[in-house]
Formats: sequence, C-alpha cells, structure tokens
Amino acid sequence: MNISIDDIKNSKDHSLKINFENTVKDLATDGSVVAELIFSAFGSYIQVTGKIVANVKLVCDRCLKDFIKKIEVDVDETYILGSVKSAKEAHSGQEIELKDGDFITELQGQDYIDVDDLIYQSVTLNIPNPSVCDINCNGSPEMEKYLKKEISDPRLEVFKNLKIKKEGK
Repeated sequence: MNISIDDIKNSKDHSLKINFENTVKDLATDGSVVAELIFSAFGSYIQVTGKIVANVKLVCDRCLKDFIKKIEVDVDETYILGSVKSAKEAHSGQEIELKDGDFITELQGQDYIDVDDLIYQSVTLNIPNPSVCDINCNGSPEMEKYLKKEISDPRLEVFKNLKIKKEGK
C-alpha cells in the first residue's frame, strides 16, 4: 500500500490518518497486521506516527519450537523529500540536529511512502533477541548436546581454596 505525498499535503491540516489491516509481504504473522498511522506534512518533511500490532510467528532460540509473539510498535518516523543534503541547503545553512534514535528516510524524488515497507521494518526491528517462547524455557534435550557445560580454566583452580582475611579479626 502506497500513500501519496500529494494526498498528505492536500489533506485537511496537512495530515492524513489511515487504518491498516492486512498482511505484509515477507512478514510471517498469524493473521493480519493492524496499524493506525498518521501522516503529517511539514514543508519538506513527512512525519509518520502511530501504532502497529502484529502477531509474529517466531522460532524459540532455546527449544526450536514455533510460537506466536505479539509485537506492539509505537511508530515515529520522519521522511524527507529529496535528500538530507538538499534539505540542509533549503534551510539556508541552518543545522538540523539529530538526536539519539532519530532516523530520517530520504524519499529521493519518490512521490509516495510505502506503508508495507514501513510496517515490515518497524515490526522486524522490534522482534526480541533472543526470541524465547517462554521465560522458563530451558530448551530441548536435543539442544543440550550443543550447549557447552561449565568450562573451568585449570589456571583458576588455585582461587577455589583462597581464603580472604578480613581486617579487624
């Protein structure tokens, strides 16, 4: 699904609200992805805010079983018409300060924003790492052979019998 930049700019208050309920290509979900997004035009910038909810199909990193994880994402993305360099020039030499977590996507002449791509990236970047089916998951017996048991360094054996004398006693 594409949202036209002209539709955003020509809408009331230069703001366009969309409700999305559909599947997203290359995103394995259990059902539809639901999103409520607001596209707002500010000169050479398009600000996208809203919320995305998706039930994503994942594989547990411990036991290798399939499970469903509900991912909720608060969206706050900025798109710039043209490139960042041209936007800096358009601001007559004023610097644009980017804060931690600020990302600006250059549209570079595109006249639309790809909503599917925005949703895909937002959900994918919010998948937990590691992905675990349950907080108490200990893994499967098949995985135990790949997990390393306690490895002790023989050089550190001397510290096992070390006694620390406390001052004043």
